[in-house]
Amino acid sequence: MKKALIRTSVLAVFLLAACGYRPIYGAHGGENGSPVAIDLNNIAIDNIPDRDGQMLRNNLIDRMYGPNRPDRPVYMLHVKLRSEEQDSGILANATVTRSILDMYGDYSLTDGRGTELLSGTAHSVASFDKLSQMYGTVEARRSAHEKTLHEISEQIVNRLSLYFSEKK
Repeated sequence: MKKALIRTSVLAVFLLAACGYRPIYGAHGGENGSPVAIDLNNIAIDNIPDRDGQMLRNNLIDRMYGPNRPDRPVYMLHVKLRSEEQDSGILANATVTRSILDMYGDYSLTDGRGTELLSGTAHSVASFDKLSQMYGTVEARRSAHEKTLHEISEQIVNRLSLYFSEKK
């Protein structure tokens, strides 16, 4: 039973390699190829206004940069955040008990000449309870913002990674 499982696993690895699978953060194209991680490290991230923008930019920096920030970036990433908060749980006495946070990150990647290479919108939704204690509501709202910003940063980095891996 154990040998059959090992054989199946080895066969699956060979089949996966034969279908053209390649790791997104690995080297591509032999000598001239560069890992996607190097391309991500050559992107300067423009400042994003407000507290949410600072948090998103820090998330992007943590995901995209290795030990050092780019000295001479080849690309520039611009991100504009927008959000909507809607009340969704309303009691008979018109007390709001729940809210939904819709966060959007419109991004564009440009080269050194300002030519747009990639653009899109990352989107995330989170909900939070509005409690009778104000501190609880403030903390729940903060947590919802952190979750949506983390998800938006992940989406942007994944889309940039795909762009660079397909370019190779």
